[in-house]
Amino acid sequence: MAKKKTIYKPKPIKPFKTLDEEADFWDTHDTSPLFDNPKTPLSELPLIEPEKEATMSIRIQVSIKEKIEKVARSKGINPTTLARMWLIERASIEKTPSK
Repeated sequence: MAKKKTIYKPKPIKPFKTLDEEADFWDTHDTSPLFDNPKTPLSELPLIEPEKEATMSIRIQVSIKEKIEKVARSKGINPTTLARMWLIERASIEKTPSK
């Protein structure tokens, strides 16, 4: 007697209600399987492990703090967000010293 093949049907993804909801989905799911098989259902995309975060306190001059606040205000973002963006940007261009 021939065995019946069970066809797996992934759960469909509900339409995103907002752009933020869709952005959160794409930020937290690995899309590399789509390159191997573009027909991969979205519900089968693996989750991306979030990178652990740490807190760092730094001392800066009042004038620098005020500049950061002024620039952040002009961009409509929080000063700590701006400072974090700048630190990440700078860290990404620095070369790791060889041992």
